[in-house]
Amino acid sequence: MRWLLLAALAVGCGGPREPQEAPTATPPAVAPDVQTVRDVPPATVPVKAQAESEPELPRSNVPPKARLIATSARPGLIAFSAALENEGSVWVGQLRGNGGRDTVIFVPPGVRADQPFDWIVHFHGTYSENIAEPLNGVPKKAWVGWDRLQQVIDAVTEVQSQGGNNVALLYPISSGKRMEPEWKGWSNKMYDRMWMTPVAGDPRYIDDFEGMLEQATDILESELGVPRQRVQPRVLTEGHSAGGIALRNVAASGTNRVKEYVFLDASFQDWADGCFAAVRDQGQDALVTLVITQGGIADPFGKRDPWCERLEDASRSWPEIAATCTDHPERRTGFGKLTCKTHEEAAKAWPDYAAWCQGMKDDMKDEPGVFVFRTKVPHGKQPRHFVGGLELPKQRLE
Repeated sequence: MRWLLLAALAVGCGGPREPQEAPTATPPAVAPDVQTVRDVPPATVPVKAQAESEPELPRSNVPPKARLIATSARPGLIAFSAALENEGSVWVGQLRGNGGRDTVIFVPPGVRADQPFDWIVHFHGTYSENIAEPLNGVPKKAWVGWDRLQQVIDAVTEVQSQGGNNVALLYPISSGKRMEPEWKGWSNKMYDRMWMTPVAGDPRYIDDFEGMLEQATDILESELGVPRQRVQPRVLTEGHSAGGIALRNVAASGTNRVKEYVFLDASFQDWADGCFAAVRDQGQDALVTLVITQGGIADPFGKRDPWCERLEDASRSWPEIAATCTDHPERRTGFGKLTCKTHEEAAKAWPDYAAWCQGMKDDMKDEPGVFVFRTKVPHGKQPRHFVGGLELPKQRLE
């Protein structure tokens, strides 16, 4: 893998450190010039407290400001890294666990060499794979990824400054759009709903959450000076907006590496409750946290898409109109934009969501394992405020 060494300060007495070229393994169905970080050993067991007779853990030796950027990264990420004013060290390259796509690793300034590291894994939302410098006259969807990534880096830097464990950011980039398995003649026009969902035998879908964590932890050690022994095995995983799809898919994978799933205005219909169902049914020891802008797009009783009310109304009214819909699936039923077909589908879906929607009326106060936090922070600004649990109450974890 060829690298751009945009900036690197001396580490110890060794002077500027050139990035080490890792053995590469090109994943199936990835462009020939896209290479990935080498395979790494399985996850280590949790780090135990050191007894007096045990040797001291190696100390972290993170460079104060380094930019290790693969030349195969998308131009926008290279430009972002060059323009990044923050202290702290950045690695950008492709990880097989993220489907061979670009991934950002950021270690903020202020690392304490003798303290453990917590991973913050952030899944971005719609169009945020588009990383370009914001310019007047350019549509937001063309550059929104630059803004979102900057917000996340700023928030992680603030989390680090508050003390406690060190933190490191893992920021995978989605494919944006790709055809889904078994679908023909149609593709998802808005977002990659298969993110973090591997498909056996299909080289287009090699995403692997736990594999991505292991590859990133290997990079922390080999490239950024963080001994593997200091990296905590369980992580905080969050999704902003459509990034909630990836959270649901991670939970459905059955991983036990996640200690908290944080939905940042991302708890749309089956994303958050699907995540919670997987956590509950598989016995995962993880908290599901929902950050919701009051009345906003992820509020199930909000103005834009009150989906809890819509499904319940459809269920209640369907028996009265079912007879009028026979052989007329596209006829409007008089309930919003619902056709006979979509009205029937909503009515049949309601039993699957009824308990979740009833609980949301009281912000899940009686549901262990779910924490709801309502805020006036608008949708687009949530990453700066809540990444890594920055402005969330600590008692949610008690």
